Amino acid sequence: MADTLGSLIDKLFTIDMKMWTNQEFLYEIRRMDFEEFDNSFMQTGEEKLELFETLKKCCDLNVQRNQLIDEIDEKIIEIIKEGITGKVLDNGKHIQRKHKTY
Repeated sequence: MADTLGSLIDKLFTIDMKMWTNQEFLYEIRRMDFEEFDNSFMQTGEEKLELFETLKKCCDLNVQRNQLIDEIDEKIIEIIKEGITGKVLDNGKHIQRKHKTY
């Protein structure tokens, strides 16, 4: 099933939360002077690898976030176009009904 606007926004929220968690690491680095940074991340290969992996994850999450924003924009345009042409919007394509399991 194709993503609905709601499911895309849900995915964006999830990515944003992951980015927020990783940003805390970057803010920690931002508060350091170079000597503290050097002592924290440049002493061993393990520290360098941790820094590399975190920076890479932040970049990957940002790319995913931007792609989702573009998908949301495209979905909104699609909904508006279909609404203008008089198509039925409540056809399961734009709205995914949920069912409760309790």
